[in-house]
Amino acid sequence: MGMNEQKQRIFDRIDQNAQAIFARSRRLFEMPELGYREVETNRFIRACLEDWGVAYAPVSYTGLLVTLGRGDPVVAVVADMDGLPKRAGEGRIHSCGHSLQTSAALALIEALRDEPLQGTLKVIFTPAEEMIDFEYRQALIRQGLVKYPSGKQDMIARGIFDGVDCVLSCHASGEPGCRFDVGSRLKGFVIFKAVYTGRGAHAGAAPFAGKNALHAALLAQTAVAFLKDRFDPKDGVNVQPVLSEAAGTVNIVPDHAVVETYVRAVTEDALFAAAELVENCLQRCGEALDIETKVTRRPGFLPLAQSRQINALVKENMCLLCPEEDILENLISGASGDVGDLGTLLPTVQFGFTGVSGRFHGDDFAVTDEETACLCPPKILAGTVADLFEHPVSGRAAFPHRKAEYLKTWLGE
Repeated sequence: MGMNEQKQRIFDRIDQNAQAIFARSRRLFEMPELGYREVETNRFIRACLEDWGVAYAPVSYTGLLVTLGRGDPVVAVVADMDGLPKRAGEGRIHSCGHSLQTSAALALIEALRDEPLQGTLKVIFTPAEEMIDFEYRQALIRQGLVKYPSGKQDMIARGIFDGVDCVLSCHASGEPGCRFDVGSRLKGFVIFKAVYTGRGAHAGAAPFAGKNALHAALLAQTAVAFLKDRFDPKDGVNVQPVLSEAAGTVNIVPDHAVVETYVRAVTEDALFAAAELVENCLQRCGEALDIETKVTRRPGFLPLAQSRQINALVKENMCLLCPEEDILENLISGASGDVGDLGTLLPTVQFGFTGVSGRFHGDDFAVTDEETACLCPPKILAGTVADLFEHPVSGRAAFPHRKAEYLKTWLGE
């Protein structure tokens, strides 16, 4: 679509607001909070919106929804809010770059709040993207405060994306040798926990009187390792089981052991096939040793297959900011995100931007190029939104059926 008068006006407005955007981004980076605990982040976002006279609505416990414009088409921009625990010692850090997503969404709202829009823009600040802190989230579910441990899954179930045509998102990327990435695929994952309950006994005097739960756990881990030759490399299957609990001392036969793992894959078919094999190993290895075995399976996130049509628009807007050779295309990432669940329901994209250093999910993660990390994402989002208003891409007609199937087969409603 190229540059036009409206895009130039929006881009100039973002540049004029650069120092305020940088300040907000730094402040957000300094307030990392775990999922469904983003109280300070929520308060900060609301203060910005109130200062601008922009209305908002609370969604999914700590999330927020802003609606600009009116009529069709309806484009949603989603921005994650949560941080992660530090790896070393106590504390939290925005080591996945979600503060930059929140910053981009605020910059987008600031730039478009007085702009005449040819459709409806929903900017959704989404909590709880990182799949951690399960006990806390299960407590919220029991209290009826949320439906699901993932913020986007909760929003899907609550109808926040009903009536939306398509979804845009962005995420920090550490890929070397590029400025942006477009069309990348994220893996989906299924979560398993296998609990093995045996019988304790004196390991020296009467080991035969016991049932060694640790043996079942180790046998299951070995069986899963033997599975790896069964997986086609193109499917990107990854399984790394860990022994998360083991009871007993050196002279007592262990009566309790727990194995936990994610099963990851690039496509839904590969994910479900691999999950079936892994579940069989976890269950049957315990049964083979006459150990009481309980395997629980929970949905993680679905793989993200992006909309090629929308990504073509995204790339055109990236090319307004950099040469085409600085854009990496069609990366297959080992990471996962609940944006993959949206991608099964609606045309969805999540482009990547650089300007960060250190390890993702590491304590050395930092923002090093504020222009690329803080100014470019809202420009790309704004340009793509303008293009989608002019040339809509919609999955709205199929959404109700897809959502019903998703809630039934994936989330188990």
